[in-house]
Amino acid sequence: MTQSEHLQLMASMVRLDIFGLWALCLGIGIGLNQSLASAGELRITFWIEPVQRSEFEADIAIVLKELDALQLDVTIIDTVVQLTRNDGQQDMDRFCEILSSMGSSVIVDLSYSRWSEGYELARMHGIAYVRLERVMRPFLDMFGDFMRQKRANNVAMIFQNARDTMEAMKQLMAGYPFRALILDASDTQSEDFVTRITSLRPPPTYYAMFARGAAMNGLFERVDLGKLFKRPTEWHFIFLDTRDRVFKYRRQVELATRFTLNARAICRSMQMRDLYCGSGFTLHRGLLLDVLRSLSYAAQISESFPQPVYLDCNASAEANSAEAANSLWLENVHWSNFVGYVPSSETLAPLAEEEPVPNLSFVANISIGYYSSEHEAKTDLAVWGAGELRLLNETISPSRRFFRIGTAESLPWSYYRRNPDTGELLRTRNGDPIWEGYCIDFMERLAEKLNFGYEIVAPKQGHMGERNELGEWDGVIGDLVSGETDFAIAALKMYSEREEVVDFLPPYYEQTGISIVMRKPMRRTSLFKFMTVLRLEVWLSIVAALVGTALMIWFMDKYSPYSSRNNRDAYPYECREFTLRESFWFALTSFTPQGGGEAPKAISGRLLVAAYWLFVVLMLATFTANLAAFLTVERMQTPVQSLEQLARQSRINYTVVKDSDTHHYFMNMKFAEDTLYRLWKELALNASRDFRKFRIWDYPIKEQFGHILLAINSSKPVQNATEGFEKVDAHGNADYAFIHDSAEIKYEVTRNCNLTEVGEVFAEQPYAVAVQQGSHLGDELSYAILELQKDRFFEQLKAKYWNLSNVRNCPLSEDQEGITLESLGGVFIATLLGLILAMITLAFEVMYYQRKQNSMALVTQVKPLEVNDTSTKLAWLDAKGNAADKAVKSKKSSKLTPPPSFEAATFRGKKPPGTITLGVGEFKPRIREHGLHSRRELATTSTEPHIGYME
Repeated sequence: MTQSEHLQLMASMVRLDIFGLWALCLGIGIGLNQSLASAGELRITFWIEPVQRSEFEADIAIVLKELDALQLDVTIIDTVVQLTRNDGQQDMDRFCEILSSMGSSVIVDLSYSRWSEGYELARMHGIAYVRLERVMRPFLDMFGDFMRQKRANNVAMIFQNARDTMEAMKQLMAGYPFRALILDASDTQSEDFVTRITSLRPPPTYYAMFARGAAMNGLFERVDLGKLFKRPTEWHFIFLDTRDRVFKYRRQVELATRFTLNARAICRSMQMRDLYCGSGFTLHRGLLLDVLRSLSYAAQISESFPQPVYLDCNASAEANSAEAANSLWLENVHWSNFVGYVPSSETLAPLAEEEPVPNLSFVANISIGYYSSEHEAKTDLAVWGAGELRLLNETISPSRRFFRIGTAESLPWSYYRRNPDTGELLRTRNGDPIWEGYCIDFMERLAEKLNFGYEIVAPKQGHMGERNELGEWDGVIGDLVSGETDFAIAALKMYSEREEVVDFLPPYYEQTGISIVMRKPMRRTSLFKFMTVLRLEVWLSIVAALVGTALMIWFMDKYSPYSSRNNRDAYPYECREFTLRESFWFALTSFTPQGGGEAPKAISGRLLVAAYWLFVVLMLATFTANLAAFLTVERMQTPVQSLEQLARQSRINYTVVKDSDTHHYFMNMKFAEDTLYRLWKELALNASRDFRKFRIWDYPIKEQFGHILLAINSSKPVQNATEGFEKVDAHGNADYAFIHDSAEIKYEVTRNCNLTEVGEVFAEQPYAVAVQQGSHLGDELSYAILELQKDRFFEQLKAKYWNLSNVRNCPLSEDQEGITLESLGGVFIATLLGLILAMITLAFEVMYYQRKQNSMALVTQVKPLEVNDTSTKLAWLDAKGNAADKAVKSKKSSKLTPPPSFEAATFRGKKPPGTITLGVGEFKPRIREHGLHSRRELATTSTEPHIGYME
């Protein structure tokens, strides 16, 4: 043995007597050691793991002092073998060194897995063997059963030191009923456990902290500082000692689960005073004390005190009968109620065809409850004892599950609530933005239906999710693939490339796709729009025709011998005389439905009027038809009706959101066109046979998507949909289009009366919820979505966010409300203008009439007088009406006098002119000349006036 190994062996031996150390240093033989061994010494060899070293040394030192205080007649001499397991021969050399120098009466195995070589050696030579189960196993078994009642699926387990962490890792071989993340809070070399849990995706549903009472305070402070403690019902505090009362954060962890030990019950089961289970007590220390005390009692009552076995490993391996009988005294060991046998947790096959050795463990009861201000008796949930979980309540309801749901801002699916005036984000008290939208309402209903809590997670990079050249995803899909979120509810379309990395559930929204939005054309209102039906030269031609026709009617009526004016014998009744005024009035009123009135009598005038009427009918019909067509076409005018028309024109610019699904759609379609063109070109040029069939002038596939993508790039794609809608709204002449998701366009159209959706929807895809591939949530969420579809929940959401009542509040367009007043307001203005002119003319007529009356004030008024005979008598009145007044008065007062003679009444004594012939008093008109000698000619040739006469 080398000097370093010898020194290491000396360090592993604790509390040996002075003579034994002196004998060991001098190299005294085995026989001398055997003679020095007293009958009251019980030599115990401990097998431990390296991770147990520090705590074991502290615990065994205190336990030996406590045994001395019990004043037993047995002296415990302990040695330790620390199993490295890296080099089996090194462990065996250490064990053989102890057997050869100190000997061993019993082996207490504390290791996590049985050392097969050492166990075979001890069994062969009759060394008593006692195996202690891991101290953490009862806690882990209890916690596993409790989590099974909670139907937990994943738990983060935090331990106070490396030894407990290692025992929890060993428990993984037996298996947990849930997915477990085991963390060592004392590990300062690796990443802090709070940071690891924070970065864990998906985050655990439950959290458990295993620590002693004093250490639990420090662990919780670190958890609270890292803002991990958000949902108390998901946290579990497992106290590994009886000092749970020192935990000072009871109020902060209200509703969290606590697992505690009853100190009094433990001390009674150990047959110790209650004070022993108070301060400084640990289960590992109590287990060692109870085991060593029981071994000491058994050694005392044994027929022969167990002697240590000394062994030279280099000698023969055969055992004698005395050594084999040395291990039988263990059958007389009486264990206390605190210690009991449990089934072995070994997963290896039994060694040497022997039955596995049962393990010793503590059987203390563990109380399970939750923190509350009420009495503890009302908050107890269950009790663990004798390896079984006994429920105090009928059931232990599982904690409300919590999920991280991914989404991205997209109207109207999910978007941040903003101030309508300033556009500033509105936040909660914690500073988190407030979400709202179709998908947010869907999340709330789904959480209510499935009873889970959730946190909305927006992607830090990207939008819905695109794959880069390295095959990595960003956006909502990237978070779902990396485990940042548990599932995603957003405006996710079911693409085949996305289905390669995530699983899609039944669609929650009907087929949607891509459509085009434009601004409604701004109609330039004009009160005299009806005047624009005919061009200016046409209106001037109509006016010229009207004036010319009026002049020609006047001219023909004046000079035609057959007109009513020149041929009065043929028309003895009153006829219309077509003066210039009447001619213009006739020509103007001929445009009205009632017509121009009485037409000229001469044939020449009638031919002119007939031709004019034909002109009027044709012009009215033309104007009416053109006006109706003009207004109808103007109302129905839409720049484009489909994507093909948009691609063929060059006046209207159009764009998409950069790197959006729509943008990638056009890029993929262009790639498909290019690929098909290349294949067609190779096929056509490389055809060796029937090459004539490939001689075609036109490429069989339309290359429209290449032109569309080129136009989009020239217009520069916008950064988001809001910018796209703003650009469309800014172009009032409808020369800008925005190609985007049809559902979002329909929503924006309901909110903005200036926008309109044109064309049909293309590239239709459904919206669906996405989960991680193979996620256990898939079936549960799918069933819930189908039930919501059955309840018509999604139809209610659609009616809420695509509210058609908003469209009804918009002013009706011309194609909906008919011809507006702005289009034909000039007609009413013309009528009003005519009314004003008529009123002005009326005023002039009244003024003219009054002026004429004033000028005729000197003209006497003739009034018939009463006569006795049948002769006509006239009385001349003076300008002042004196005679008339006298006549009236005389009529009232006395009998009227006969009128004077005609000569006296007419000429008043004057000599009548020579042109007047006196007759019998009857008026005779002059005989009218006939023929071409009209009255006008007679008047010009004769100097004497042609007047009637009285006989």
